[in-house]
Amino acid sequence: MKRLVLLSEWKDDISSEFEKRIVSLIGKERSKLGYIPSQTDPDGTYYYPMKNRLDRLGFSGYVYCDIDEEFEARVLEDLGNCDAIFLSGGNTFHFLARLRERGMLDWLRGYVNRGGLVIGVSAGAMIMTDNINVAEYVDAKYLASSQLSSSQYGALGLVDFYFYPHWTGEPSQQRAIKELKRSDNNTTIFACPDGGAIVIDGVKREYFDHLIEY
Repeated sequence: MKRLVLLSEWKDDISSEFEKRIVSLIGKERSKLGYIPSQTDPDGTYYYPMKNRLDRLGFSGYVYCDIDEEFEARVLEDLGNCDAIFLSGGNTFHFLARLRERGMLDWLRGYVNRGGLVIGVSAGAMIMTDNINVAEYVDAKYLASSQLSSSQYGALGLVDFYFYPHWTGEPSQQRAIKELKRSDNNTTIFACPDGGAIVIDGVKREYFDHLIEY
């Protein structure tokens, strides 16, 4: 049974309702989380603030898996024994390129198929979709330095929709939605404001905050 959480952002405290929902998905006390950053974070600049938020969900053990400059394949065994895996935000193109290089896309699909819970924020959430086309608009500042061609945008394919994080409804985002729909009119796009999220629990899909469906 597929269990996923896709968030737009997590810089502030999430709602108590949403927090309780994630705790119920985890389903046990003193759980262990596998943390996969989008790129090497040697000083823990992004990791430690996020860990403080994740601690609130009851995680008491962490497995940190750098898939970038400090990758160690031996960590994967411990990662696979985690109750949940967290995919961080950051440069979506770089994140996907490193996951692909390390063979982690198939590994993560297998983890989900075995019942593992995956929580993705921003870039991590976009990588949970079929492809990262949305990142050309959300992460436009990284596009020029991307190591990926558009033919390499295929991602985890865990959901059948696009996820557009950091939604404010500004004109540039509205134009992006039109362009995305023009190129793939059959795929639903969920525009998600910061603080919003989608929870997948088997065949059940739940929405938090004011998401817009296109």
